[in-house]
Amino acid sequence: MNIKRFILLCTLTLSLSSLACAQSITERAERDEVTHMSQEEPAMREAFAKAKAKLAEFLPLASHPAAGTSGYALKVAISDGKHIEYFWVGSFINEGGRFTGVLNNEPRLVKKFKFGERFGFDQEQIVDWVYTDTNNRRMVGNFTACALLSKEPAEQAAAFQKKYGLQCE
Repeated sequence: MNIKRFILLCTLTLSLSSLACAQSITERAERDEVTHMSQEEPAMREAFAKAKAKLAEFLPLASHPAAGTSGYALKVAISDGKHIEYFWVGSFINEGGRFTGVLNNEPRLVKKFKFGERFGFDQEQIVDWVYTDTNNRRMVGNFTACALLSKEPAEQAAAFQKKYGLQCE
């Protein structure tokens, strides 16, 4: 490879990398892109704890949704033995702590399931939950998004919260 071609390739690669990094969290969310954060990160551990503490309040709401609410989903940890990946699961049914639902994300690391596939999981695998209160234009739950937003530039975090009506405490 000649030097000019090599420099052009390097410049193009760096430019594409910069574009990917420059994407806001809102753009990444709309494209269903993965945002990495360790489950050991304090903000993420706190998010998991909040979601689990309020799960008993969420599940009855999800099984009998109030007028003006929609989009009930659970975030579930799935492992293939090597990796753990977190997926939003919709159209879920709770049968005494054993759940079935539809995978709402495209798997990137854990390939044993496919987008749109119905699968079973245990309550212990649930790490977050969410629903939309359209009456108040508010997203309720989604504690893991708040954890991710804690690592974003303040203006991007605020834009995400405003767009989705997410209130991080």
